[in-house]
Amino acid sequence: MRTNRLLTGLLITTLIAACSGNAPVEQAVSSVARTVNEVAITSGEPVTIADLSIDGMSCEQMCGGAIKKALAKLGVQGTEIRMSEDDSPNHAIVTYNGGTLTDAQIIEAIQALHDGQYKVLAIDITKQVKGGTGNGESAKAEVEDDARSVGAPKDLVLPSIVALIGRLLRI
Repeated sequence: MRTNRLLTGLLITTLIAACSGNAPVEQAVSSVARTVNEVAITSGEPVTIADLSIDGMSCEQMCGGAIKKALAKLGVQGTEIRMSEDDSPNHAIVTYNGGTLTDAQIIEAIQALHDGQYKVLAIDITKQVKGGTGNGESAKAEVEDDARSVGAPKDLVLPSIVALIGRLLRI
């Protein structure tokens, strides 16, 4: 019984510490690798989609949740966190109105979290622009393909923190 309490306390402390490091902000917004692509659309309101490579995230629930919350305060339309299974950086896919928000503001908001724990390494921006050319339909299809590639794989199963704690308590 006492061992279970000790393990539970240790697990909770580890989970809290995983997303509360004190890493300094080492990278300025101007030094982030930036790629911009424009895609013409014929209907609907144009949006901007940014794929940010972020170093320093260790979990989707706490770290990703903190990033989503900070970006929601800026007024982004949506944020999806994609955790990498290997040593490559994790990603945040952010949809926002490029007329009211800049990618520099998004980067600053992320890098200011948790005393600079998260570093944006690169940003790939896809800007939708209204186009009157006959080529608009193919551009629209290209954007839809990009949107599909952003989604998480259906066979990816992330463990539930509650399930992990439950398993540890049964030991």
